[in-house]
Amino acid sequence: MAGTMGNFYVGVSGLQSHQYALNVTSHNITNAGTQGYSRQQIIFTDLSYCRLGRTANGTKQSGLGTRIADVRLVRDTFVDRLYRTEYGREQFYQEKYSVVSEVETYFGELESEGSFRKHMQNLWDAAQELQKESNSIVKRSAYIAYGVTFVDQANKIYEKLTTYQRNLNKEITDQVDRINELADIIYELNSKIVKIEAGGIESANDYRDQRDLALDELSGLISITYHENSNGQVDVYAENRSLVSMDRVYRMGTTKVNDTCDYLKPIWEADHDDVFNLFHAPTAQNQKDSGSLKAIIMSRGDWVPNYTDIPIAPKSPEKPVRADYADNAEYNQAMAQYQTDYAQYQIDYEQFVKDKEYYNTYLEPYTVSNIIAQFDQLIHGIVTSINDILCPNKEIMIQTQDPNGNTIQKTIRILDEEKAGYGMGEENQIQGTELFKRTSLNRYTEQQVEIVNEDGTTTTKTVKVYNEETEDNKLSLYTLGNLQVNQELLLNSSLLPLTNSQKEEVQTTADRLIQVWGEEFGTLGPNSLNTTDFMGYYSEFVDDFGNKGNVYMGIAEAQTQAVYEYENQRQNVSGVSTNEELSNLIRFQQGYNASSRYFTVVSEMVEHLISRLG
Repeated sequence: MAGTMGNFYVGVSGLQSHQYALNVTSHNITNAGTQGYSRQQIIFTDLSYCRLGRTANGTKQSGLGTRIADVRLVRDTFVDRLYRTEYGREQFYQEKYSVVSEVETYFGELESEGSFRKHMQNLWDAAQELQKESNSIVKRSAYIAYGVTFVDQANKIYEKLTTYQRNLNKEITDQVDRINELADIIYELNSKIVKIEAGGIESANDYRDQRDLALDELSGLISITYHENSNGQVDVYAENRSLVSMDRVYRMGTTKVNDTCDYLKPIWEADHDDVFNLFHAPTAQNQKDSGSLKAIIMSRGDWVPNYTDIPIAPKSPEKPVRADYADNAEYNQAMAQYQTDYAQYQIDYEQFVKDKEYYNTYLEPYTVSNIIAQFDQLIHGIVTSINDILCPNKEIMIQTQDPNGNTIQKTIRILDEEKAGYGMGEENQIQGTELFKRTSLNRYTEQQVEIVNEDGTTTTKTVKVYNEETEDNKLSLYTLGNLQVNQELLLNSSLLPLTNSQKEEVQTTADRLIQVWGEEFGTLGPNSLNTTDFMGYYSEFVDDFGNKGNVYMGIAEAQTQAVYEYENQRQNVSGVSTNEELSNLIRFQQGYNASSRYFTVVSEMVEHLISRLG
């Protein structure tokens, strides 16, 4: 009788197990379109056995039914890791490409009339017209006007670039906040999962799906690694630092790059260490090219550079050839000077190597900063070349006193009055009127100096001393944001110094304004060996960041394809197939019906036994 009554448990266990299986299957079907949801799979196992004895062939036992061993979350953790790695790289290069695409629009190269190349061309064309008739007020006014549009457009592009850099601060702040939010979400889900699964009875599969979805998004923002502990908790590391641990979340914040710059950088709030170590630029080779947050910082840069931040290789002095000198005395003198110059060249080259390393580490990899520096180098080259033609300088030796009152000699540059032209007209016979002016610093300052003559005597003379450019004083530089066309020329174009003292055209000066556009200007950077003129430099400049954009786009597209393939693999494993689930629904319903019928049969059998046995 007891054995017969025990058969009720077999039926009940079947009913319960298949009812639970029906619930899980319904849950799968309901969430078939839910983002991040993973298919759940029922695992049946035997409940237990009742031993009835032993025979020669083995143990005699009777089964007591079935039970749910596990509701398994169907995921491939290996594919998950691959997906998140490739997704992080995709977001890195997508962000890099979007920055280059934005910057390209500032130069208007896709617009025939609005491109900066057109403004350069207009200035050169105006110089050609000025050469034909340099004493024409119309031609002078046109040349000055095109100078105004050239400088204004250059300054507008510079303002757009620097504004864009500042706007990236908002993206950095938003992404840091989102990283903190996702870390909090993962921490809270860790707690819920541990509590639910602590008894070893139930699996917190829906919470695990939410946590996996948070990890997916987090991997696109910053490079992460993670590890699941035996209790179900996940420890997350960002940039090799703990982000989520068992007992806390290590939050990020932002702070200024330095006291003189309002650009922001992410830091760890606990110790204020930088989140990113960018001494070596992230590349596919060092496997650090992951996460959109890092890409934003690598695109923006940490300061607003100028042309002085691009190191220029010193030129090696030319060694004298004996055949070029009349006697040994002259040759020996030339050799002595060469050795002195070569020793200085070696010193300068060692400094250039250090500056180049700094440039390659802290400027060249940073997209917008590098573009600003390269563009500023071009603008500086054009404006100073034109100014030096209109207002040529020469070096003189003067006698002066140092701060301690000692008499010393030093070299200064002054306006070369013998070569400089004058303004046109009786009231405009002025030398040293430059076309492009620093906003708050004149080109020359009139001073009375003691000129040292060749015989060692001195002559007192009032000269126009050139106010030199110094790297530590931005206001002294002919640099973007500090440039304008000389207001005196805007008011009176006759002051353009293209006339000699006899009121005739200085044709050589007008010729030089054209010739300078065809002369070698420089290289795009210390890593380039291609020396070009102004137009060639600009073409190479535009091609350079255009090519970078194409490279970023190509990598991003390849990564998008990789992410798509891994997502397909994930869906093949964890995605819900409604056809399959409907099939399971029918199967479990049939199992439920069979268990119900079994229970009914046992019930009828027991009832029959009781009624017959009285």
